[in-house]
Amino acid sequence: MPVYSHSKLSTYEDCPLKYKLCYIDHIKRDTKGIEAFLGSRVHDTLKKCYDDLEYSKPNSLGDLLAFYNKIWQENWHDSIVIVRKEMTQEQYRKKGEKLIERYYNRHAPFDADHTIGTEVALNFSLDDAGKYRMTGYIDRFSVGGDFTYYIHDYKTSAYLPSQHDIDNDRQLALYQIGIQKRWPDMKKVRLVWHYLAFDTDLVSFRAPPSISNLKQNMKSLIDEIESAEDFPPRESRLCDWCEYPDLCPMRKHFYVVEALPTNEYLKEPGVVLVNKYAELREKVSELNEEVEKVKEALVEYARKEGVELIKGSDIKARVKFDERLKFPGKSDKERQELDSVIMEAGKWMEVSQLDTTALTQVIKESGWDKPLLDQVMKYGRTEETTSVYLSKLVDREE
Repeated sequence: MPVYSHSKLSTYEDCPLKYKLCYIDHIKRDTKGIEAFLGSRVHDTLKKCYDDLEYSKPNSLGDLLAFYNKIWQENWHDSIVIVRKEMTQEQYRKKGEKLIERYYNRHAPFDADHTIGTEVALNFSLDDAGKYRMTGYIDRFSVGGDFTYYIHDYKTSAYLPSQHDIDNDRQLALYQIGIQKRWPDMKKVRLVWHYLAFDTDLVSFRAPPSISNLKQNMKSLIDEIESAEDFPPRESRLCDWCEYPDLCPMRKHFYVVEALPTNEYLKEPGVVLVNKYAELREKVSELNEEVEKVKEALVEYARKEGVELIKGSDIKARVKFDERLKFPGKSDKERQELDSVIMEAGKWMEVSQLDTTALTQVIKESGWDKPLLDQVMKYGRTEETTSVYLSKLVDREE
């Protein structure tokens, strides 16, 4: 079985197709987003800060910023992608300087704990048999005076999660498993996220039951990946940063037409068809609104005049008034009470009907045990359906 990491598992959860292209097909791309590039340079700089301290060589803030700018220039290349077109390379570089400055001012002289290592490599198994292998790198691993061990992670993103989010974040908890596999006596472990953009440190603790649940959840996820036969694309705001737009059915057309000059873009067959379809749908929508208004007027006319058949120029309209018995729907609060009444009377099978839509959703989400799913799937068949939906094009989100 392959070796997994937090980022590898997250890629599958974010988009199975990207996972397949990257980890199964091994299609490598030279492109890299500038946010990731900035994060790498900041991590490199903070690594130097703590590594030098181990040799009694403290760095001033100026020393660290000079190092940061040096490695920024040395590693910069034209394949780095800036998705937010209103931003420049220089603005991102200066942002990195601010992140380092904030961290330095908050933690200098860096003597709150002792650094055991930076970029600590972990290779461990989630099970005793060594079947579910994991790997990862700890940004910094340290120990305090009370023999509490700290797993540190630097975050350069512009998003600050809640404490609840942190307490449910699995990345550093997986690293805790790796640490305690290597050093079983390290019982007291704390997980620390440094959100540099907010000058904030968030700390979390994982009790043994939580670690056990995490192991089981990760093993189940790995089993799902290993047994997967289909890897569909999953659209999200992360698509703008994906390196495989030309291979994704959700983004391929965008990738093709965005490179066209305006005169060719407007004539491209797909663009023409979408625009025409949207135009017709708009007309249909307007007509449907008009139809509903006329229909309501006809019903009101028939009710007022006491007629059911109304004559036009060369057509007639029949207005029929019926009464229909209606019971609470699935989402209505009285539905459960109604179901109980019928069940207790032993009449459920006389009125029940299988909700195949709900059954299909359960199958998609694998909400039942595999033996039951296999048995149910003997009665299922796959049919192709086609639908076309319209939505407004919007500017890329920040």
